[in-house]
This record gives sequence, C-alpha cells and structure tokens, in this order.
Amino acid sequence: MATNFTGNWKLVESENLEAYLKAMDNDTGKTAMTGTPRCEIQQDGDNFRIKIIALKTTEINFKVGEQFEGELQQGKAKITPSWDDSKLRFDIDSPKGKQIQEREILPDGRLRVVSSFPTMYCVLRMMYL
Repeated sequence: MATNFTGNWKLVESENLEAYLKAMDNDTGKTAMTGTPRCEIQQDGDNFRIKIIALKTTEINFKVGEQFEGELQQGKAKITPSWDDSKLRFDIDSPKGKQIQEREILPDGRLRVVSSFPTMYCVLRMMYL
C-alpha cells in the first residue's frame, strides 16, 4: 500500500542544499530557503496536489504513473512520478539533465526529500505541522 503524504510540512533541516542549488544555477533558491519554507500535500490515492510556499509559491497537480510538464528554475521539464515501495519518486528530464527526487516518511515521522542529479545531491527534512 502506498504511503499517505497528506499534510502540512515545514523545513527543519537540510544537507548540501547550498552546493546543490549552486550546481543547478539556481540563484533565487538560496534566498527562497532563508525563511521557513513549507509544503502542503493533498493526496487522494495516486492523485496529488503539492503546494510549496517559500519566496515564491508553486503548485503542481499530478497522478502517479502519468508524465506531466512542470516549470523548474532552469526551465520546463518532463516529470514522471512513480512509487518505489513507500517512496514517491520523480524522474525529471530537465534542461540541466536527468534528475531524481524521492520523498519518504521516516520512522520519526519526518518527510525526507532527496534530490539528485549525476554530480550532486541534497537532502531536506521536513516536520509535520
């Protein structure tokens, strides 16, 4: 059975974020992360609405298993969401190349988001509000 990610989450810890954003040529990302970014997730089975609230608010709606086009800092990307056991995985074909993002709920109840591409990664840990 798939994990239920529904909830409001706030960033409490990050690892390698600054280097990751620099490698992605994301100049506004560091500024956006200086506050306390939040993430609102609504899930109904395989249907999701994810709203990221930081310096800029971004919202995406998608169904797991169906590719969609999203707007990233680097431009438009083709994003394919899938389940990898209890992880929600995004395979991203972006102007910067292939990227992967995985979200999972840890045993301590935190949401971990791991973003990576061939030469760099970052980890975000978010707490349920």
